[in-house]
Amino acid sequence: MYTILLALHVIAAVLFLGPVTYAVSRFQVEAVAAHKGDERAAGTARTLHKVTSTYGVLSLLAPLLGIAVMFTDPGTYWTDGRFHASIGLSVVAWALLIFLIIPRQKKMAGALGLLGPDEVDADEKFRVSNWDKAKGQLSMFGGIFALLWVVIAVLMVI
Repeated sequence: MYTILLALHVIAAVLFLGPVTYAVSRFQVEAVAAHKGDERAAGTARTLHKVTSTYGVLSLLAPLLGIAVMFTDPGTYWTDGRFHASIGLSVVAWALLIFLIIPRQKKMAGALGLLGPDEVDADEKFRVSNWDKAKGQLSMFGGIFALLWVVIAVLMVI
C-alpha cells in the first residue's frame, strides 16, 4: 500500500502542481495583454484562469496523499521534521492559491468579460482600477506560490 500511495502522491504533484504553477505565473501577463486589446491573449487568460481554478483544487490531492503515505509507514515519516515542514508549507501554498491568487485572477478575468455565466454571481461586479498593480501583485503571489513548491520538492528529496 505504501508504494501505491507514494506513486500516487508523486503523480498528483507532477500532474496538478506543474500546470497550476505555470498558469499562476502566466495569467497576469496574458490578462494585461488582453486588456490592451489582444484577442489571443484574452483566450489564453481565460484558459489559464480555468487551469488555475480546476487544477488548484485538484492539487490538494498531493499533500493529502503525502499524509496518507505518512500513515502507511509511521516509523520513518512521523519522526522526520522535513515532512512536517512540507505539510505546513503546502498548507500555506494552497491557502495562498485559494484565498489570494484565484480571487484576484477572477477579478481580472471578470473585468475583461472572460467569465462564463456559471462563474459569476448575479450581483458580482468586476473592476480593476490599476492593471499594472494587479499584475504586479499576482506576479508576486505566483512567485511565492512557486517558490513554496520548490522548497517542498527539495525537502522531499534530501
